[in-house]
Amino acid sequence: MFDIKGLVNSLFQHTPQEGVFDLKSATIFMEELPESDILQAQIEIVKALKQLNSNPKISINERFKTIPYLEEKAQPLQSHLLDIYHGRLIEEGTTSHQVLPTILNFWYEMATGYLSCIKQGSQKKFTSSQKIEFFTLRAMDLYAIQAQYSYMRHLEIDHHIWRNLNRLYLFAEQGGFADKTQISPANISVYQIYVRTLMLSLSAPEKIQSRQIELISIWLKKWTSEFILEKELKPHQHLFAINISGSTPPKRIRRDMVGENWRYWSTNTITAQITQLLEQYSQGQSPASLGLPAESNSPSNLELLQTLRNLWSRDAITPVRKHERKSNNKSIQVITGLANIVPFITQQGKVAASSADQINAEKWELGDESSSGFGLNYHSETQIEVGELLGLNHVTNHPFTIGIVRRFHRSQEGFVSVGVETLTQSPIIVELTPLLSEESTTCIYAPEGPSSNPARFLIIPQVIFAEHREYKFAAQGKNYLIRLSPALEHTSSFVLAKFTVLEKL
Repeated sequence: MFDIKGLVNSLFQHTPQEGVFDLKSATIFMEELPESDILQAQIEIVKALKQLNSNPKISINERFKTIPYLEEKAQPLQSHLLDIYHGRLIEEGTTSHQVLPTILNFWYEMATGYLSCIKQGSQKKFTSSQKIEFFTLRAMDLYAIQAQYSYMRHLEIDHHIWRNLNRLYLFAEQGGFADKTQISPANISVYQIYVRTLMLSLSAPEKIQSRQIELISIWLKKWTSEFILEKELKPHQHLFAINISGSTPPKRIRRDMVGENWRYWSTNTITAQITQLLEQYSQGQSPASLGLPAESNSPSNLELLQTLRNLWSRDAITPVRKHERKSNNKSIQVITGLANIVPFITQQGKVAASSADQINAEKWELGDESSSGFGLNYHSETQIEVGELLGLNHVTNHPFTIGIVRRFHRSQEGFVSVGVETLTQSPIIVELTPLLSEESTTCIYAPEGPSSNPARFLIIPQVIFAEHREYKFAAQGKNYLIRLSPALEHTSSFVLAKFTVLEKL
């Protein structure tokens, strides 16, 4: 006889859930994580978050409690992994390359979790508005940090990040709490997080070093306090616009950017604050006295401040390409960094004494060229930065070209596009020796450059540069006494500087 009673009981009996599905199970889960292996512990938390986010059976109350609990407990682990990624902490057997996927996956799954809280809470009556506001703030912050780290890695941002940033702001604006400062966890508002991300995207991150992108995000915390997004377009005042119902980043205003979902803003307050900051530095005030990181007034970052002011100013002329590019597809040899380029030039035409003396050159693809630079492409794990010095072998009729990376962009698939400005196509190895020392430094002398660049300048390590410092200059069997002029450009590792010849030795 068929067991109808057994069938009915099986249909109404709840199957025990496994893994993390409520606050109690999350608490037990956290207690069982390995304390000695922080990376593995965070990997397990990411797995638990993914399971939690894909489980529709979890009640609203348990989801509301469990997601913030996991973030609170996992935050110290995330901070530890970030210290490893940025090189602030050295942990044997763990590299920045190893921790990055877990760092990114944690932010992604945590943001997804908060979005689930918002969606589930918005569908229920009597849900605490305070909770919804908190979840929106946390989701906004998590998507903003994902955008920042994409920029820092010179990656094209996935469209879902901008879609969620824009829609979260729209949701907060419609709910009337976009500009409401929330004391916990960081005394900040959805509005402030949003506008900082808008301006970071408008800083041309593909042309800035990763550390400088991180620095800009810190500066923006002070610059956007009086920032105003407006619904009504004022053509003679506003400079940028964003479609808060779309999935694209902000852009300079065009004629077709009109509608109820567009928001507009000017950058007068930010450029005024940058001008004031530059004046304070020129008067001798330190970054610490202004609540800014110590490196904020380094020579290269002072140049960055001036670049940002020009970029965000209505008075600045939009840059246009000066020279026509021509397609020229072929493979070339590329050597990265001043420390590798100098011995490569020295060894040209010579036989290396041993394999250790050989400088490895990578094979990249030349995409196009103009009279002032090149477009290069490659697919590898090579880590370079904007401002990196490159030696290009067999790129033109000249035997060796030296250029500087001005633009760097990596696709999600790992293909890299690099824009290189030519510095010189006839580099000469020289020796600089301090007047009271016998220890010399090998540098590069550029006797000529493209028409857009000055001739007769030195490429020297940052550590030995100082304005008006005098050196003995030795090149091609001749010796001179020279005095360095103010730098043409500072990078993190080298300086471009002209000089004055004082006498022949």
